[in-house]
Amino acid sequence: MTYFRAPTSFLPPLSILSTHTTASMQDALQELKDLYFPAAALPPKRTGSKNAVPALKQDISDTIHVPRPKRTGRLNHSDDVPDSGYASEEDEAEMEGESESEAEGLDPDVLRSDELERNFAIRWLTGLIKRSDTWIHALDSAPEQEEHIRLAVIEEASKLLARFSGDDEQQEDALTRQFMFPFGAGGKPITIELNDAPLAPTDHTSVGLQSWASAIIFAERFCANPTRYMSIPQGAAPLRVLELGAGTGLLSIATARLLDRMGVDATIVATDYHSAVLHNLLQNVKTNNVSVQIESLDWSRPPPLEPCDVILGADVVYHPEHAKWIKDCVEKALKKGGVFWLIIAMRSSGRHEGLWETVDDVFPDGECGFSRNEGCGGEMKLAVLHKEDVGRREGIGRADEVGYRLFEIRWLPCRYCR
Repeated sequence: MTYFRAPTSFLPPLSILSTHTTASMQDALQELKDLYFPAAALPPKRTGSKNAVPALKQDISDTIHVPRPKRTGRLNHSDDVPDSGYASEEDEAEMEGESESEAEGLDPDVLRSDELERNFAIRWLTGLIKRSDTWIHALDSAPEQEEHIRLAVIEEASKLLARFSGDDEQQEDALTRQFMFPFGAGGKPITIELNDAPLAPTDHTSVGLQSWASAIIFAERFCANPTRYMSIPQGAAPLRVLELGAGTGLLSIATARLLDRMGVDATIVATDYHSAVLHNLLQNVKTNNVSVQIESLDWSRPPPLEPCDVILGADVVYHPEHAKWIKDCVEKALKKGGVFWLIIAMRSSGRHEGLWETVDDVFPDGECGFSRNEGCGGEMKLAVLHKEDVGRREGIGRADEVGYRLFEIRWLPCRYCR
């Protein structure tokens, strides 16, 4: 049996927060995760996402809940800022020695059921988040990379706090979701069945385990009007479609169904980065019996990519750097006559607030024209040919999503070289 220390014995005092190293804070969070949310207790296919997105009411039937064991009891969330300066330096040393001697006798089940310890952990996380600016900027001469690492630590603390406080408790069930999208003008609907896996508290990078509202809205659009969104090549060459951040595979699977219905020869490649997301994506492709290739792709270090006619991306910007990375990928992969369709949720609050604007920062507005760079020489640039704001739909999307922005991005010459 594995034994653990009590949170009151190992969480670093917040009264001297600025003195704690990045490694010590990472270790403290990891020890909390190992104690309260051990990875071994998770189902094999379980990893992270945000709130599951309810699908369009007319598009879903028979949502099947797959129950998982839930912890009993709820925690009282306190907003008090704990000092965690339990005692003098000597007393703290004495306490640390006691905790080490007691560690061999602390059963994790007993610790997890101790409300005092759980509540202390919650208060400590709350205090850490409230004082995060002090800690992030504590090292005046620290490289910028160190600040980014500390920001990531605070994000992990926020997710762990949300897990403790039960914010995602209702998303702890896996869902088998069935979508039905109208095809063209009165055609037989496109049907898709997907597994949406639940959130894992220990990993924020696997948001692709659930189907997000932006993907649902865009899938409905291009199924209803496929020629608007798919550049069908002339001649014998098959259409090549690439999806970035495919997640559950909704857009890739819908595209495969759609083009098969239209009799269009196509190669469809669905990409993601996180191993658990790729595993779930593979299962969804098999479930729907469609021809979709699955590949791992790291946006920050994209390899050479085959030229594509169409690139798709839905809700793929969760960090200020993501839009830039995505542009790098599209520059490597999009044919000169191709199109990149990108739909982003516009979030009004939280740490993802305003991130849709980073797309405008990276891709110039082709409708207004963009300035010629010195020595342009007629070089084409990726630019936004058209963008459209789509309003919220009843019964779909998260509470912080005020709408969605759809970008049509193509290779365009600068206005002086047209």
